[in-house]
Amino acid sequence: MLTAALAFLRMNNVPKRLILDCIKRIYDGRSSKASLRQYRKLINAYEDMGIVMSTWFSLPRFLDLQYRPIPLAGGFGPRSIGRLVRASRVSISTPVAIDLMLRSPSVRVDTLGNFVALRREFVLPDFEIPRAALVMERYLDTLHRNFSPRKKKGILLLERNCHVPNVSSAIIAPVLRDIKKRGSAYIDSVNGDIEGLRIRGSSPQGAGEMSVHIFAWTRLSRRRKSKRGARTRT
Repeated sequence: MLTAALAFLRMNNVPKRLILDCIKRIYDGRSSKASLRQYRKLINAYEDMGIVMSTWFSLPRFLDLQYRPIPLAGGFGPRSIGRLVRASRVSISTPVAIDLMLRSPSVRVDTLGNFVALRREFVLPDFEIPRAALVMERYLDTLHRNFSPRKKKGILLLERNCHVPNVSSAIIAPVLRDIKKRGSAYIDSVNGDIEGLRIRGSSPQGAGEMSVHIFAWTRLSRRRKSKRGARTRT
């Protein structure tokens, strides 16, 4: 896992010296708390924007007669981003939400200056590394959570996968499109249920987080070298 993580960082042009410095700080017990706080703040804002977009696509007051999200003005009017953020009950402010929307391909601004929702999922460009860190963090939390109940006889979290070692590359694309369609439908179906569990107002003691992550992966097999034409040495 560590090898794969390092390869991912190098593939995304993270300088080798920066990677080594981070590893040294961790093993030397000098992990930067400031960097961790910055990462947490960024991830919290990213997740809050996911809730904002979900509210935009689901709350009736922000939908037209065809159940499509209506364009919203900036500011704090009745049909505005400010009202949407307030209805979403997230911790980020309206100016921060607007700034993130301006950076995201999930939202565009029309000729009248209104914000138009293009997709339910909130996406930020050049956000691959923080998103990867979030997925790994959640996955490791799941593994830890599933290990702990063995002694306490607790409920195991969902942790499953299906794997085919050999499949024709010609059929991968349509299969992935089908998986994406069905996975998106499932997430949409449970999103409302999970959102309905969210505590309104101040959080009491004993409150926690709950989320669902779905992802698919593919990897081309390495081609075996042909034996034809191979030279032999005596």
